Amino acid sequence: MSNDAPIGMFDSGIGGLTIAKALLERLPRESLRYVGDTAHMPYGDKSPERLKEYATGIAQRLLDQGCKALVVACNSASSNAMAEVRELAGPEVPVIDVVHPVVEWAAKHHPGGELGLIGTRATVQSGLYDQLLLARGIRVESLATPLLASAIEEGFHNGTISHAVVEAYFADGWAAGKDALVLACTHYPLVMEDIRAQLPRGMAVLDAPSIVSHHVESVLRERGLLASGNSPTRRFEVTDWTQSFADGAAHILGQPVELVEVAWPEAK
Repeated sequence: MSNDAPIGMFDSGIGGLTIAKALLERLPRESLRYVGDTAHMPYGDKSPERLKEYATGIAQRLLDQGCKALVVACNSASSNAMAEVRELAGPEVPVIDVVHPVVEWAAKHHPGGELGLIGTRATVQSGLYDQLLLARGIRVESLATPLLASAIEEGFHNGTISHAVVEAYFADGWAAGKDALVLACTHYPLVMEDIRAQLPRGMAVLDAPSIVSHHVESVLRERGLLASGNSPTRRFEVTDWTQSFADGAAHILGQPVELVEVAWPEAK
């Protein structure tokens, strides 16, 4: 496989673009194929079986486009469908999720600590973060925040996110006494300042886009897959074109984004 083949990445919507932006800033020579599965957004309220169906369908589409690596830029899919995506990709195509790199970073920087975590219902109910962090001696208190991703998807681009939605999830002070907060949804960094405003002073927030993009770079380097060309290509697909996605993507990436609407891919 050519080193200049693209990296494939997907999420239910614009949240994964926080990972894409960090990755392209770190590795500007890399080509990218991004799929936002807006037809099925949000993933956070879907069953594990449905998430596996969506994830493998999109992964197959990206593999058919010759992607050299896959990044599952969605915590709900990463927590429920990684085994199926990895089996589909086979040993030659590395598959990177957004859970394990964050867990390893937390284990290194907060050993023996106590973390708070907010995420979608699908992510929290999977128990994956709790399991992995506890295995590394880190206590975690997880809170499902099911309204937040959809609110961000609809209103991020024009600043209409309801501050009340963020405030409501922290109103009882459950974050007090924690060493750091894990944003276990790739949408959540888009309202980082609103979230920070609800936290105790000095409480750290893990920078998942930076952590994951660094891990992707490490994996590609280890596999000898880093791009060497100077003419990278980027393609952004959605399964349902929406103005909010187009506006949000342009806002995140800092430039207009041409979106290509595609039919939802069935798993093979």
